[in-house]
Amino acid sequence: MRTLAFLIVALLSVLDLAKLQAAEARFRPALIGNGPNALINVIDTKKLVEKGQQDALLMFSCFVRRDGKVWGYYAYRETPGSKWLKKEVENRLTGCRFIPAIYNGEKTEVMVLGTVVLLVRDGQPHLRVYMNQNHDDVAKGNDFIAPQLLVDTPDWTGWQYNLAARGAALNGKNGWVELSVTTDTNGTQKNFKVILEDPPGFGFGTVAKDTFTKAKWVPGYRNGHPVECTFDVPLWYFTWTWLQYR
Repeated sequence: MRTLAFLIVALLSVLDLAKLQAAEARFRPALIGNGPNALINVIDTKKLVEKGQQDALLMFSCFVRRDGKVWGYYAYRETPGSKWLKKEVENRLTGCRFIPAIYNGEKTEVMVLGTVVLLVRDGQPHLRVYMNQNHDDVAKGNDFIAPQLLVDTPDWTGWQYNLAARGAALNGKNGWVELSVTTDTNGTQKNFKVILEDPPGFGFGTVAKDTFTKAKWVPGYRNGHPVECTFDVPLWYFTWTWLQYR
């Protein structure tokens, strides 16, 4: 009886320690997790193979709330023949749950950039979801989570982004911009620049610069540790009033 009581106390101590560690965490990126509602577990690979889906890759971005639910998502840059995978990812993003991000010890809302890879070998599907869009890291299967944009801070001006982007696109053209961003181990933005603007000359790059000047980030993580890193952030502009990412 005494032994049983000791084991219970020990287990409760472990739980208390886990709670303390969670409460003391200063930074943590949003994570896919491995629960029944995790994105990796809700994509129906068997049905994809039955529909004839072969090897495929696509990228996605989404906003992950403080409760881990997703709102606002977009899938893009899919390889040829990725039709069914793209539809499945878009459908599943709406109902999946992420482990929410933490910034300065509190749960926070972030923008996540990810890549989904499906390989079919001998009729058997093999699915991977990466929390980055770096070509080399995805190709090598590296443990890297790209920095995640904080979207609920006073300094974030993204909510003015829609009107500004619409104003820049009054000529009726859509556009997209790619940023190169460098953050340190605390997620502080050290540098950023526009590396691609298409079409040029319509103000899309200027809108991006104005929006991201004061952006804040959960730091990037490599092999479980925060790292300084440079990464690309793709942005899609539409002539209508909502911002999409590409």
